[in-house]
Amino acid sequence: MGFWKRRVSTDAETALAPEAQRQRLWERAMRRLQPTLPSDSPSWILEEQFDLQNSLVWFDVIMRVGPRWVRRRYRYDGEINVLYFSGEVPFQETELDRLPPERAVWPFHLLPGKMPHGET
Repeated sequence: MGFWKRRVSTDAETALAPEAQRQRLWERAMRRLQPTLPSDSPSWILEEQFDLQNSLVWFDVIMRVGPRWVRRRYRYDGEINVLYFSGEVPFQETELDRLPPERAVWPFHLLPGKMPHGET
C-alpha cells in the first residue's frame, strides 16, 4: 500500500486567478457549512485561512449550541467536497457584542458568494 496522493490541479483550475480560486473554494465551503448552523440564532464566521494549492480552507464559527455559545473550528477540503469538524471551545456570551456585525450569518440567509472580510 502506498500513500494517498492529492490529485494535481486541472488546467481549468490553475487557469483561474487566485481570487477566483478563493471565491470558488469559499462558496463550496459555505454550501457545506449551512446545514450545520443553528436555525434559531445568528452565527459568526471568523479567521479564514486558505491553502489554494491543496484546495483547503480553515475557519471558525461562533454559534449557539443548546443553551451555550461555542467557537467551532472547521476545515473544508475542496478536492473531495468534505467539511470536517475540528473541535469546539466555550465562548462567553458577554463577548458576542465584540464580534464584527458584518461577519454575522443569520439562519437561512447564508450567501455563498460573499467572500470573507467583505471581498467580492
